[in-house]
Amino acid sequence: MLSAQQDDALGRAVDRRLEEMLDLLADLVAEPSVEGSAAIDRCLDRVANAVAPLARSIERASWGGPSCLIARFGHGGAGRRLILSGHVDVVPAEGAWTTPPFVPARVDGHVIGRGTCDMKGGVAAFVGSLHVLADSNLLDRCAVDLVITGDEEVGSQRGMIPLLEHGRIAIGGSHAICGEPTGLDVYLGNRGLVWLEITVHGRGGHAGLSHVLANPVPVAARLIAALHALPFDVVDERFDPPAPSLNVTRVDAGTATNAVNVIPDAVVLGVDRRLLPGEDPDRALSAIEALVENTVRAPYRAAIRPLRTWPPYAISEDEPVARAARDAVRATGRPGLFGMDAAANDSSWLDRAGIRTVLLGPGAPEAAHTTGESVAIAEVRDAIEIYARTAVTLAGEERA
Repeated sequence: MLSAQQDDALGRAVDRRLEEMLDLLADLVAEPSVEGSAAIDRCLDRVANAVAPLARSIERASWGGPSCLIARFGHGGAGRRLILSGHVDVVPAEGAWTTPPFVPARVDGHVIGRGTCDMKGGVAAFVGSLHVLADSNLLDRCAVDLVITGDEEVGSQRGMIPLLEHGRIAIGGSHAICGEPTGLDVYLGNRGLVWLEITVHGRGGHAGLSHVLANPVPVAARLIAALHALPFDVVDERFDPPAPSLNVTRVDAGTATNAVNVIPDAVVLGVDRRLLPGEDPDRALSAIEALVENTVRAPYRAAIRPLRTWPPYAISEDEPVARAARDAVRATGRPGLFGMDAAANDSSWLDRAGIRTVLLGPGAPEAAHTTGESVAIAEVRDAIEIYARTAVTLAGEERA
């Protein structure tokens, strides 16, 4: 618990640091840190420089792609270590933006630009919280690790996953906040996913000779209907929607747009299967494989190519990090609601490693990846305070 004097000092420190953190956010947004860009490492350099005066140690790690940043702070007990987990890579900025997507703009109390919401606003707030803790003479009593990666948007294969597999993140006794946009509600988990391509092969040629060919389009259509009718036996009312989902998101017959007289050799389907806690990605994939085998028969054949799997997870409202985060949100005058994330992100990998994790960050979830993406300055300000308060609360529970 903070004394009244410490509480006031922390709030004043947040207000003093806000403009500096908005400048940091602007610097990060100005870097077009899409997959494969050197801008990702420039963002990580900027974050490292911003926290270097406070850190006990700063490391960089790389597995054949953009590097990862691991910085450690404070001398508190490891039993309530708080990991602040974020990423600086962004999705491409397509669409008709009213302002250039990599030129941050302030409009009506918001910062506009690609990555403001997902999730450079959260990263800037992480940095701000560390400075606020130091300004308030509270950082030393805490144990905080800042972990920032550069490939979350494309699967985390060179970021969070190898960081955990190679022991670069402290697991024992740790809790985590993943700063994805939640509108500053406290999300206790997220859905998982299975992405795959299904190719239905036939025998193409001139449509006038269809009697000697094997048109894969009707077979692919039957398969699409069967996939959408696949039953699920899991319901979790904490999620919206409360049931798993499967969607065929792409159909590609590979023929020229106007070539209606050509039967294709194959049709490729893109499939997005969303999972809820209690479902296993491998079992979900096996169910799809069995359905495809029963639907596509000779002379046709099907090939399945898994693209990505991501485990779902959910933690209890009673976990220390969930309680601490909720109380910190309420201390800023916000409702402190619990929820669940409909997307999939690095929190799943942290949870799978045994680190109890909440999602909590500035920005509306529905603004992520959109044209005109933005984050409210007031949410960035409150996120700084929330992260600082959560770290102090967990440090206090360790001593208790």
